[in-house]
Parts: sequence; structure tokens; C-alpha cells
Amino acid sequence: MRVSAARIIRLITGDMNHVCIGNENATPVVFAHGWARTHHDFIQVAESLAPVANSILLDLPGFGDTPRPDDTWGSEEYADHCAGFLQQRALPPVIWVGHSFGGRVGMQMAVRHPQLLAGLVLVASAGIPVPGTSGRQWRRKARQLRFKLAKRKANSAEEIALLEKQYGSADYIHSAEIGLRDIFVKVISENQTEDAKTIATPTRLVYGNKDNDTPVSIGETLNQLIDNSQLTSCPEFGHIDILSRGRHQIALAIKDLISGAAG
Repeated sequence: MRVSAARIIRLITGDMNHVCIGNENATPVVFAHGWARTHHDFIQVAESLAPVANSILLDLPGFGDTPRPDDTWGSEEYADHCAGFLQQRALPPVIWVGHSFGGRVGMQMAVRHPQLLAGLVLVASAGIPVPGTSGRQWRRKARQLRFKLAKRKANSAEEIALLEKQYGSADYIHSAEIGLRDIFVKVISENQTEDAKTIATPTRLVYGNKDNDTPVSIGETLNQLIDNSQLTSCPEFGHIDILSRGRHQIALAIKDLISGAAG
């Protein structure tokens, strides 16, 4: 485990709901889903890899059948928790496959626990600002300021709820409904640009050109930031259907890393 004066690693042990698919004697491949999703998103990919991979599909804390953390976690805490999960099982280095939020966690795994990873597949991963959107960021900050000012004048919880629907994103609204608002706000405020520059794990990036949530420009930037990375852009896929219609591209990226690990 790598520890520096600037980075204190918290190893958070504990179990997570998970499903295993495939050959238990093959290379372990860990799948981590996106925000407000579950392990079900990766079942099709894992089934297609059954002969060559020992696939472990997680429900990250707060989602599916895994309880939420007691504290307000960011991607670092999620990564430390997942590291504890892997170490408890004494697994050899794994290939981490993360979609969106699961990609954020995967990048932190590669930074904080690189000895646990043999490869990293980032599927429509979040974690850095959308490149070239300074105007968009300014409008978002202005919208947040208007929301804060209006919220101060609200006289009831009902008025605040209406303001949240007016100013908040769908994920922001839903995060309160599932009791994860604090975690959501912490996670989306993170910028992993500098962390990405330090990743040495072999990395494959799979992004959809029709993805409006984590556009392919994020993948292009990560491809420049991460050494030993390769980008596959899929012209017809969006943020969610890349997991189903694009599952063959994800499987190819995983097989490529399995071959590299075996070599």
C-alpha cells in the first residue's frame, strides 16, 4: 500500500453485495456501476466473458442491496472500501471496470491502491470537468447561486423541494429521495484531473459519441492524461445503452487487458 505525507489512505473494510459470474480460476474482473445503478448493468458483459474471467459484480455502498456508508464518502473513501473488500478475499491483481461513478472509484483505486489492479477499464467515466465548457461551467455556477439565494428566502420544506425541482438536476433530486444527497454533492465536486496524470495502470477508455452526461471529450482528455491508455469511441451509443448495445466493445477492452496481464 502506497502512503505519502500528502495522501493518507483509509482502509475501510466491510462487505458489499456482489454477484460472481464465470470461471473462478480465471483473471478476476471487478465491475462497478454508475450513480444510482446496480450490478445488474454489467450482467450481460460478465456472461459473455464467463470462459475467460472470474467476474465480480458489485453493488457499491448505498446502492442495490448494499447499505449506504455511515459517513459522507467521496470517491476516495469508496476506493478504500473496495480495496478492503479485495484484500479480504486475497485476490490477485484485478481488472477494474467502472461505469460513470464506478469509473471515478476506479481511478482512485489506480492512484491509492495500484498494487491491487492489473488493468482499468473506464466506461463513460466521470471524474474530470467536461473539456472546453468554461461558459457552461459559468452558467452552472450562476444557476447554483440563484438557487442558494432563493433557498434562503424559502419559508417551508415544501418551497425548498419545489426550488430543488426547478434548479436541480435529475440526479440531484433523486439523490435526496434515496438518502444520498450528501455523498452526491461531495462526489460531483471532485476534480480528478491531477490524479489521472499519476495513473500507471494499463487503461482502456470506452465512450459513446451520443453520451450527453459524460461526453467522449472526457475520454479524449483522459487518454491524454493517463499513460498507457487507449480510447475506443462508439458513434451510436449514449451513457446507458453503451452498457447493453456497446457491451461487445467493453468485453473487447477487458479481453485485451486479460491478454496483457497473462503475457
